[in-house]
Amino acid sequence: MAPASVPTRRLHPPRFLYRILNPVFKLLLRSPLHRLIGKRLMLLAFTGRRSGRRYTIPAGYAQVDNVLLLGTSSAWHKNLHGASVGVLLCGQKRAGTSEVITDEEGMVECYEKMLAIAPGYGRAIGVSLAPDGQPNRADVARARQEGVVAIRIQLD
Repeated sequence: MAPASVPTRRLHPPRFLYRILNPVFKLLLRSPLHRLIGKRLMLLAFTGRRSGRRYTIPAGYAQVDNVLLLGTSSAWHKNLHGASVGVLLCGQKRAGTSEVITDEEGMVECYEKMLAIAPGYGRAIGVSLAPDGQPNRADVARARQEGVVAIRIQLD
């Protein structure tokens, strides 16, 4: 039986920390040392919808078969609506198609799978598990209001 739900507060690392850690994570994920962090982090590459610029960012993920699931409140998710993306996953380049999920039911479904694989991920997105083992719907609604979305990437 799952423990009683406690409201989860999202972790909000300072922006400057991303500017320091992202280049380090990119370097590690592209090196033979990717095994140190590659089970939970990948490199996600996509093209900006307005700028046409190519972006590559480290992102936490959970994998279910040939699908990658992640959550974010960062503005870069706006580039991923039905977009073709590249990922560097456990040292291997893969391609896929992304889908941004903003409806509550879809987010609950994604977070249920994500939290089953990586329970600690709930802290990053601010979603705890309810006593029945499902994502706490109040947390999902709050996260959604704060701009958090779920992203599903179907790998080719």
